[in-house]
Amino acid sequence: MRFLASLVLGACVVLHTNAGIVHSVEQMQRPDSLVFSPQKVLVGLNATAFVRLFKDAGLGDYIDGTRPDRKLTILAPTNHAMDEAFGYDLDDGDDVVLSAKERVQRSPRDRQREWALYHIIEGQYSIEDLAQTPLVRTRLAGEWTDGRPQVVKAQVDQAHRALGSHVSFNGADNILLEPEVIGNTTIYLLSSPMSTPPRLVNALIQNLDLSLFVAAMGASNTVDEIQSEAGVTVLAPVVNAFASLGLVWSYLSLPGDLDARADLSRLIKAHVLTRPVYSDEIPMHTDSSADMLVVKALNGNKVGLYRTPRGMFAFVDQSEQPPFMRRSARSSTSSRLASVLDSSSLKISEPDMLLQTGVAHVLESGLILPLNVEITSAKLLRGMRAHIFADLLERFNLTYVLEDPRGEARTARSSDGDDENDDPHTVAGYSLLVPSDKSWRENPAYRELMRRDHEDISADDSDNPWRNATTSDISHYLGRLVRLHVIPIIDSSPREASEGKRLPTKQLALADRTTYPTLLDDVTLRAHEFATDRFSLQLEGAPFYQTPGGVPFVSVATVVRSGIARSGAVFELDSLLRLPPVSSSGPGGWKRVAWNAAVWLTGIGMGSGLLGVSGYWVRQWWTRADYQSL
Repeated sequence: MRFLASLVLGACVVLHTNAGIVHSVEQMQRPDSLVFSPQKVLVGLNATAFVRLFKDAGLGDYIDGTRPDRKLTILAPTNHAMDEAFGYDLDDGDDVVLSAKERVQRSPRDRQREWALYHIIEGQYSIEDLAQTPLVRTRLAGEWTDGRPQVVKAQVDQAHRALGSHVSFNGADNILLEPEVIGNTTIYLLSSPMSTPPRLVNALIQNLDLSLFVAAMGASNTVDEIQSEAGVTVLAPVVNAFASLGLVWSYLSLPGDLDARADLSRLIKAHVLTRPVYSDEIPMHTDSSADMLVVKALNGNKVGLYRTPRGMFAFVDQSEQPPFMRRSARSSTSSRLASVLDSSSLKISEPDMLLQTGVAHVLESGLILPLNVEITSAKLLRGMRAHIFADLLERFNLTYVLEDPRGEARTARSSDGDDENDDPHTVAGYSLLVPSDKSWRENPAYRELMRRDHEDISADDSDNPWRNATTSDISHYLGRLVRLHVIPIIDSSPREASEGKRLPTKQLALADRTTYPTLLDDVTLRAHEFATDRFSLQLEGAPFYQTPGGVPFVSVATVVRSGIARSGAVFELDSLLRLPPVSSSGPGGWKRVAWNAAVWLTGIGMGSGLLGVSGYWVRQWWTRADYQSL
């Protein structure tokens, strides 16, 4: 009666029975001897398999209520969910975990313990908390994460955020209308268990856009090294990022090329940062603060991570002293950095792909080409397999166009045709217009030269117009033809300011209706953009020249692929450009202007003289007509 008297009576609802009277009450008072622990609530929620697993894994103190001061959030699958998913086999498919130092064999008990710890979140999270903080840290931390806790991604349905049943964890739905709260412990009941984060390759292959990145890791023999690295952030480029490299990717993917494999390995490692960085750790970049999180990559370069209202970005500076190394909150520094970030940043399109060893972020476009990946024009020629063009450069002593003229002194030039643009103080590099080997083999002069080099007298090429030409004439023609396909890059900046740095991509890219000099005397080329990022090149002045016979002479080629090297670009052409006919080309440059002016003045003079003589004769005839004979 003392216990019944202490209850608060609710509405006057009285049920008469044979044994007595039953009153309805608003609130049931719990006696002091009745204590609920997280374990008892889990049993009541039909999660006994989860409880038993915790006990077997030696983690009973997390749920038995012996440490009520510890704030936790427990994600417990139901018995039915665990039986349907994997019963009690918690193997994630990886027999071993590759740590930073050695392979560690895991026993079934170890796997159970890891799985259980991944379902315990440090801290107490309500629905509102999860809406504000979707990335929550678990109690699972090991050497494969370098001691940092693994993360669970919570997703709250904003339209029904007040209800717990509209919350999911790594895709596993909570089925309770509201989470159960027992002291400092909050419990969510899941419709399916969560597996621990997969290894890097297993995670990346789920996204087809990352298939080329996985293939590149395999080709560079870096898969095992990266997967065994403890605590990493992987910035994963998509397929289009590799395709946009053009001839650079053709070189990097060369099979059996040791230089290409080493460069590809450096490129891949530039995308792997040496500590896990989740999206909620990336600082906001504002006008009043230029700070960003700078992390070192496996290949030694540094990457800055920051966010703006437009999204999250990875900043990769290619200079020797990256500006993000000097962190400052002053507005002047902020505006200076903002101009750099616009052209050097890679946007993160898909953040927080959870990994066994950290996290991966998918880059929307572009990739990191680190400073220690030395892409030269010679490597790009190897990538497009332009063996004939490379041989011709060597034959005519033009191999200096493959070097960086801002570096050490170049080898002596050939005495054949000194070019006034070839000034070490103004020429910053050379871009190459490279026809395919097939195009060169179709050139009659080259075929005849190769026939003579190999003394192939039996070659059936009797209709070749160069058959009776001297070897000197053929070499002179081909030398001029090769020079027509080399564009010197003029740089007005001081040599000391740009020495040792890559030339800006904008300076190397073709521009519509822009004229470019060549190494061939005063002959220039003009670029035309006939479609988006599709260019053709032709001799400047007119679409064609007229040969002495009156037949149109067309000299135009289309750019098929391109690649950016350290001190120039390589453009693959679909055909050879043709030299202007000597008989009709005349002088070029200012000489052409002077020649045209002289021709016009001579014509005007001769015309004026003829007109004067004719006028004088007519006047004399008219004057004599007025006289009469005496």
